Amino acid sequence: MIGGYPVRTLRGKRALVTGAAGGIGRAIAFALAREGAELFLVDIDEPRLRESAREAAAFGSRVHFEICDISSSAAVSRCIAACTGMFHGLDILVNSAGVLRYGVQYEMDAESWKAVMSINLLAPIQFVQELWPALADQRESHILNVCSVVGLVPVRKLASYQTSKFGLVGFSLAMRTLGVRYNIGVTALCPGLVDTPMIEQM
Repeated sequence: MIGGYPVRTLRGKRALVTGAAGGIGRAIAFALAREGAELFLVDIDEPRLRESAREAAAFGSRVHFEICDISSSAAVSRCIAACTGMFHGLDILVNSAGVLRYGVQYEMDAESWKAVMSINLLAPIQFVQELWPALADQRESHILNVCSVVGLVPVRKLASYQTSKFGLVGFSLAMRTLGVRYNIGVTALCPGLVDTPMIEQM
């Protein structure tokens, strides 16, 4: 984990979490809910997102959700507008949504590369850029980008995924240097293999 300045208190904080229908995003959403954060959960998988929202609310937190295809920049902007309009600000941004394409790099078509890069790298960048003013307006705020250990070390047959995660690690480091001036902490979380639905694709 490449860490930034932590938010000292989570209770009452407003958090947007992408990829909240399953895997790491879902686990982070539940952890925030247990600490009393108010949640805005985002995913494209409506049935599982509704389930995540229902279970998170069982911890006593207020939970909102938005069905969103984050591969579309227009959809991301609409999602951000819905979140900031509802919360009137934001304290925590968690970019956890991600996709994986497994296979030999030269056998992957352009659409597969585009899908991975748009969701794993370009969408997190857009969320950060468009939400930066809202985060900077708080006394303390934090951005958590869920990257991967393969964003640090090479591995076979994951070229597009690895490229996107290397990029997200680099972006996180760049924004961390800027965040110091605005009391915005930035963390790049780089877990190893985790038992999530994404691993089934491998």
